Amino acid sequence: MAPGTYGVPAPDSTGSDVYESLFGTTGRNSFRGPFQVRFDMSLSKMFQFKERYLLKFEADAFNIFNHPDFDAPNNDVNFFPYYYGPPSIPPQGSLGVIQHTVGSPRFLQLSLHLQF
Repeated sequence: MAPGTYGVPAPDSTGSDVYESLFGTTGRNSFRGPFQVRFDMSLSKMFQFKERYLLKFEADAFNIFNHPDFDAPNNDVNFFPYYYGPPSIPPQGSLGVIQHTVGSPRFLQLSLHLQF
């Protein structure tokens, strides 16, 4: 769509479109996503056999409490597509909707190491 048609504002005197550009004057990190938390744990036990052999058992748990961490909200919005008259059409899109999670579910890992 060309500026000045279908509701897209025309550029200012410098030729820069301050309303529809991808860059703005907002500083970095002004929008923050939901709080993220994750608890990991590891337990190990060593067993020695005949002075020469060492057996090490490890149990690792990642995201112990299986807490979901949500991604940042979506910023996809389309304000008044093909605007021709008064603003009677609500914005369309998924602005502010959280659609994904970050990280992984609970994982358990067991390992056994034999040193000789």
